[in-house]
Amino acid sequence: MEHRHLRYFIAVADAGAFSRAAARLRITQPALWRQVHDLEVELGVRLLERVKNAVTLTDPGELFYE
Repeated sequence: MEHRHLRYFIAVADAGAFSRAAARLRITQPALWRQVHDLEVELGVRLLERVKNAVTLTDPGELFYE
């Protein structure tokens, strides 16, 4: 797990959307999605529920965020 994975996850959770988080972080949305996905794969659990143009934290995501 790398520091940027955590930073990106927190940015998405705070923004509530990959597009807003990507703009704040000044990276592309696909690159941000990939980093968060890599974190989820490494942890073996889905942290974010992706719904159309928004995201919410899953139960494991809530615990990880805290």
